[in-house]
Amino acid sequence: MRPRLTERQNQVYEFLRDYIRRNGKPPTIKEVGQSLGIRSTNGVHKMLVALETKGYVERTPHEARGLSVVDDADLYASDDEPPAVFLLRQKEGAGRRARLLTSENAAHPLPRSRRSLVLDPSLLPDDTDLDDCLAVTAGDDGMNGAGVRKGDTVVVEEADWRDLADDALVAVLFYDRLVVRRFAFVNERLQFRAADRTYADESARPDDREFFVVGRALALVRRL
Repeated sequence: MRPRLTERQNQVYEFLRDYIRRNGKPPTIKEVGQSLGIRSTNGVHKMLVALETKGYVERTPHEARGLSVVDDADLYASDDEPPAVFLLRQKEGAGRRARLLTSENAAHPLPRSRRSLVLDPSLLPDDTDLDDCLAVTAGDDGMNGAGVRKGDTVVVEEADWRDLADDALVAVLFYDRLVVRRFAFVNERLQFRAADRTYADESARPDDREFFVVGRALALVRRL
């Protein structure tokens, strides 16, 4: 079994998968750095070495595009990348965090669907207000062990992390990727636990801008 990836390593890995699927060739080190905000080529190199050491990529020395993803059967499965954020209702005041996440002024703006997602309220807990909800696209397979797969649409009730119970299933923005994790607040740090062994658990200070808790995950929508 391959060792777990840290969230930053997983971000690089997912970028490589998406880039190769879209372009039919791997990115250069410079393109990886520019896309992920890694300023030094040495920083990119260390990240790729870590992925290679853990068995997720292979590198061909002295080739500008000498990267390949190991054993990825789904690499060319689809060219369609689903929108990251949906609003459940087009109503003033609804989806406050969705509007922040998709604003051009956001640090890492995410795509938003032009259409809202129509959802039967009976599928949600009785006390749920759809005006406080949005839907996000799961950005990785970190909760595969809990039944949440990459690309799934997850209905989320907007909430501040202070209002969330330990062990709640939450949607969180890691760097520029929305993912689902188990949440806990331990020793003055936000803890995010994955349910897939290839993904490392993460923690952050409450003021860390690279981590943003969107809210509590309520339901899952998946196309068969």
